[in-house]
Amino acid sequence: MAKTRKESQSDILREARERFDRARDADRVNREEARDDLRFRAGEQWPESIKADRRNSDRPMITINRTPQFVRQVTGDVRLNKPGIKVRPVDDREDPKKAEIFTGLIRNIESVSNAHIAYTTAEDAAATCGIGQFRIVTEFSEDDPFRLDIAIKRIQNPFAVVWDPDATEITKEDAKYLFFTDSMSHEAFKAKFPKADLSSFDTDDIPEHLTSWMTNDEIVVAEYWRKVPIEKEFVLLADGAVRDVTELDEADIQAMQPVDRKTMASHKVEWMILNGDQVLDGPETWDGRFLPFVPVVGEEVHVGDRVVRHGLVRFLKDPNRLYNYWRTTQVETIALQPKAPYVLTPSQINGHENMWADANARNYPYLIYNPDPQSPGAPKREMPPVMSQGMTQEIALAADDMQAVTGIYNAQLGGRSNETSGKAILARERQGDVGTYVYASNLALAIQHAGRILVDLIPHIFDTERAVRLLGEDDSETFETINQLLRDETTGEIKVVNDLSVGKYDVTVTTGPSFNTKRMESASAMMQFVQAAPQTAGLVMDLIAKNMDWPGADEFAKRFRKALPPGIAEPNPDEPPPQPKPPSIPEQLQMMKIAAETGKAKAMSEKMQQETETAKLENLQKELEISASTGGLEEMVRAAVRQTLARVLLEGQQPEQQTVQPSPIPGNGNIGGQSSDA
Repeated sequence: MAKTRKESQSDILREARERFDRARDADRVNREEARDDLRFRAGEQWPESIKADRRNSDRPMITINRTPQFVRQVTGDVRLNKPGIKVRPVDDREDPKKAEIFTGLIRNIESVSNAHIAYTTAEDAAATCGIGQFRIVTEFSEDDPFRLDIAIKRIQNPFAVVWDPDATEITKEDAKYLFFTDSMSHEAFKAKFPKADLSSFDTDDIPEHLTSWMTNDEIVVAEYWRKVPIEKEFVLLADGAVRDVTELDEADIQAMQPVDRKTMASHKVEWMILNGDQVLDGPETWDGRFLPFVPVVGEEVHVGDRVVRHGLVRFLKDPNRLYNYWRTTQVETIALQPKAPYVLTPSQINGHENMWADANARNYPYLIYNPDPQSPGAPKREMPPVMSQGMTQEIALAADDMQAVTGIYNAQLGGRSNETSGKAILARERQGDVGTYVYASNLALAIQHAGRILVDLIPHIFDTERAVRLLGEDDSETFETINQLLRDETTGEIKVVNDLSVGKYDVTVTTGPSFNTKRMESASAMMQFVQAAPQTAGLVMDLIAKNMDWPGADEFAKRFRKALPPGIAEPNPDEPPPQPKPPSIPEQLQMMKIAAETGKAKAMSEKMQQETETAKLENLQKELEISASTGGLEEMVRAAVRQTLARVLLEGQQPEQQTVQPSPIPGNGNIGGQSSDA
């Protein structure tokens, strides 16, 4: 059995409080900066001091929030190029079919739990403030309360997870502990945990050891996940397989006939719910060996021992603030300038004052004035307010700065740019994709780690015989039975088919357009090929129709396939083999005629052969008669007798020579005791 250290609840709480305070303090600066990034993206883009000053002075504050479009450019690429988890055998001893079962089962888990929402939520937070999170949970099925299922859930608050500060991997897979926190009011806490003791919290002065866990209004409740050191025992079997036998009895271990045994330090994963003062639930053992939380990191810069974590918004804030300031100043300057008034004399509008007073507010077809000899001509308007060229230039520079700090340019945002040719536009788009690829790459690493968690967890949850649904890349469904007990008809031994707990597998992540997008792109490329080589159209039209995405495309493909020349189309397993067409009446008559002619030819051949044999007998008879008359018949008979005798003797000796190899008799050159004279 696994050996673990025993500890009291007070020891657990002391450890949890120390770890929680250390982890929050170590990441405090990054978390404060990340909160400011989120507020900025949400539209809170003016500093509080400037906002107060402008409100008191009744001055405008214009916020033109251009930040979300840059973030959406990153998350939009993720939505279009969905990462996919693929499981592979580690070596040739593992079963490729089980790797396919793992892959299809993980796709089904992602589909049922809407994992794409968890992925994009985490990626959105990573692009905004530098980190996002999602988690993997086990929960009972809605229609079967006795069956556990696996789901991937999103975490809306990126600051809810507090990680072990000693973890150095970007996926935090080397973390020894984490906290998943939630702040709730005292009333909500009492409703959720009615048996909890709140005596430590119902005081005017918060105890020092609980200052991180409560305020006057809220209590922090946390899931505390940790890796507990244990010792595990492994055995090496004759076929080279390695098995974990930590939980097995000695008799079961000996039944496996191990060739070697080894004990090594390892860990198990525990979780509990606590509030800093007491353990509210647990500890419970988690089935897997990984902490089931996955961070998605934006960018990290290591400054000595300090890690600076950020997303797109961190360095986008200053140019966006400049943009807001100059746009506000421009509007304010123009608004403070007088409107374009009329220049006139009092006598010119004498008697028409009301009309001229409303001239800027009402749409008069004409304006009446009195001629004034002292001011010849009609009243004139002054020039309208003119925008400052310097302000306009500053606004343009701020917009360019936003593109420069993010690496995302007009060509990617759908706006007009300096590029005029298609190649130049595509080159600028690729440049922007490269500039932000770090976000897609880090998400792929996070999903790859999630795949490892699932591969490790699935054998513990899917540990009984059951039929599972597997999803293909094109969302096609198949069903496979796992952990099925079958008896070998030859040996009578009972074997487990598709035992997911046996074998070692690793995980890769593929990124690219969705399957439907690939189909449409393939169809478009095929059409371009056919336009370049029209003579090939009749040979590939079934493939083009098969990749189209409109009702009836499959029927088109079937009909085109039937029109292909013989030898071009591969047999389709989904279609029944073509039945032979019955011959028509003229064809049947022709076949009967051919059969009749064939019968006549055969009869003539047999007749000719018979006549040839008769001629041979007649010639032999004539030779015998001639030999008898000349005295040569006796010599012919002797020769025939010698030939027959030699053949009989040779046939009698052949089997003995093939099966018996006697050794030579000393002093005699004969072999097998037979004389050479014979």
